[in-house]
Amino acid sequence: MLYSSMQWKHVHVAAALALLLIAPLQARAADEGSFFDALERYGADDFSGCARLLDDLLQRGGHFPEGGELLLVECTAAAGDRGSAMDHLTTLLASGRLSTDDLLHKDRPGLNALRNGPAWPDMRKRVMAVEQQRMALLDEPLRKELLERAERDQAAQHAAVDAGGGDAFRAAAPVIKANTDWLRSVVADKGWPTYALAGRDGAKAAWLLVQHADHDPVFQAEMLPLIESAAKAGQADRADLALLTDRVLLAQGRPQRYGSQFTQAGDGAMELRPTEDLEGLDARREAMGLQPLAQYKATLAEMYGRPVR
Repeated sequence: MLYSSMQWKHVHVAAALALLLIAPLQARAADEGSFFDALERYGADDFSGCARLLDDLLQRGGHFPEGGELLLVECTAAAGDRGSAMDHLTTLLASGRLSTDDLLHKDRPGLNALRNGPAWPDMRKRVMAVEQQRMALLDEPLRKELLERAERDQAAQHAAVDAGGGDAFRAAAPVIKANTDWLRSVVADKGWPTYALAGRDGAKAAWLLVQHADHDPVFQAEMLPLIESAAKAGQADRADLALLTDRVLLAQGRPQRYGSQFTQAGDGAMELRPTEDLEGLDARREAMGLQPLAQYKATLAEMYGRPVR
């Protein structure tokens, strides 16, 4: 049995900055100098070390998890270099990968220092102008519908988990099928819901609906190249692409590539489903903005309260 809500939670644990800045760190990254090594340094209050590693990663064109660039701003400011933090903000603002809500409201030492600085009022005006421009270009009715359908999906999934899983997931089937049928028509009419079309939260919701459409593996496989194309253009999350790739590969009877899918063993423990090239797994995960496997397993064990192997 697959834990149907696992992928949604996984992305937020692994990539969303709101959790990245507060999640306990339980394993070192596979490679020194990776994003997750910098995150560990932040958790240890080594703000200068975090900023140095992330600045180097940015200069090398390395991969940041979704929303991870804000950690560069946070670490730089927390290390006392507000000028460089503002410079990073100026550079990154145009990328659209900074969460405006986190930037304006997240309670973190570096961000708080920036907001209390003399240059913040002008920066805030620029941030709000960029956000207003972005929102004006969205298909807001589509975004709203995607978010509402994702909420219904999650309510059905969590109800099934609370009921003990297994056959209880059958109760979620009507919601999942309705969402799948609706999204199929949307994609045929408007294309894949990208960041530009539906916002980051709307695009994430669209991915969730596909990810849970296990009753229609053909549809999942058809959506995969659309999400891949969007991800290459910076219009979808690479982590979402990785998780859907695993879903599609396993449905086709092939090993997964990124180690995101687990199954429940007879003794109740969670086990990694067949995965290709385990030695290179963490490198592939890092390239897609995912935690190292050991850290992901620790997260799952804490989340679900059962052994993970």
